[in-house]
Amino acid sequence: MPPPPSPVTIPPVTKPSPVSRRNFLSAALAGSAATLAGAQMPQSSPDEWAPERTQAALHSATGTSLVLLGTGAGPVEGRPRRMTSHVLVSNGAAYIVDCGLGVTNQLARTGIPFSAVRSIFITHHHPDHNVEYGPFLLLRWVGHNTQAPSAYGPPPLIQMTRDYLRSVDVTIRFWSEDFQYPPLKVDDVHEITGSGHVMKDKNVRVTSVLVQHPPVRPALGYRFDFADRSIAFSGDTVPLEAVARMAQGADVLVHEAIDMAVMDRMERLNHDPVQYKIAMHHMRADHSPIEDVGRIAQQAGVKTLVLSHLAPSIGIPDETWRAAAARHFKGNIIVGHDLMVI
Repeated sequence: MPPPPSPVTIPPVTKPSPVSRRNFLSAALAGSAATLAGAQMPQSSPDEWAPERTQAALHSATGTSLVLLGTGAGPVEGRPRRMTSHVLVSNGAAYIVDCGLGVTNQLARTGIPFSAVRSIFITHHHPDHNVEYGPFLLLRWVGHNTQAPSAYGPPPLIQMTRDYLRSVDVTIRFWSEDFQYPPLKVDDVHEITGSGHVMKDKNVRVTSVLVQHPPVRPALGYRFDFADRSIAFSGDTVPLEAVARMAQGADVLVHEAIDMAVMDRMERLNHDPVQYKIAMHHMRADHSPIEDVGRIAQQAGVKTLVLSHLAPSIGIPDETWRAAAARHFKGNIIVGHDLMVI
C-alpha cells in the first residue's frame, strides 16, 4: 500500500492579468443558446473558477485532486469553456486525460509544475481531445523538462507521435542548439486497443474500457485507482453499461453530457436540412443525454457525478443540468467548470 498522498507543490498565488471572459461571438452564441434553452445566461456563477482560486485549492489539498482544465464539447474555438482536458494530481505527480486546445495554458494557470506531468492519456482521436497533444510535449520540453511523459491512447498514437516530432524536427534542433540541452525524445508511448489494464506506478493503477463513439474505433474510458480515491472518465460515448461496470464503486465519475433537445433546436437553427440531419445523427449515435448520464452514475454506485464535455457548452444554467441528472442519480452532482478542483 503506497503512503497517503501529499499535496503537489504549488507556487505562490499570483493575480492574473484582467482578460475579457467572452468575445463578441461567444456572447452572441451564449445569448442564442440561452434563448433556446428557455433561460437567461447568468452573468456570473459561484462555480466559475479563477486561477488564484484553483491554486489555493491545490495548495491546501491533502490528497488526490482532480482539476477540470477544459469542460466544453466539440472543437469550437473562442468559447468560455475550453476544449476537453483534465488533470489528476497525487503525491506530487500529475496525470493528464485528453489534450484539447488550451491544455498547456490551462495547466500553467493551475500552478502545477510541468515537470510534475508523468503521463498523458488520450481517450480518442477527435480534435477537441488530441489537438494539443504534440504541442504540449514540445512546450513542456522547451521549459527544460527533458524527460518526456509517457503517453497512452488508441492507435495510431505511436505513429502520430513520430509524425509530430518529425514535423517539428527543425524547431527542436534549432532550440536544442541554441540552449544546449538534449533534443526532445518521446519513447514511452503505448497504444490501447481494448478494455483492461493500462499501467501502474507507485501512485495509481489505470484501467480502460471500450466505449461507443462511431466512427472512432477504438474509443476509450479510463479509471484511475489511487490510494485514497478512485476517479473514472467516460470519454465520449453513448450511455453504456460497460461504463457503469468500469466505474463501479468509484468516488468520482466524470461523464460527458448533452441536452439533446436544446442541441436539436440549435442545429436546426444553424444548418440547412442536410447538415442538420448529419449533425443530429452524430449527436444521437455518439453522445449521452443528460438523463441517461444520471442513470449510468446510479448503476455504478459512485459517490459524485461530475458533468463535463457539456453540449451545448453555453446557455444552460447549472441548475438545469443538475435537475436532469438527478432524475436518476441520488448522489452528489457537480456541473464542471474550467479550472475547478474536485
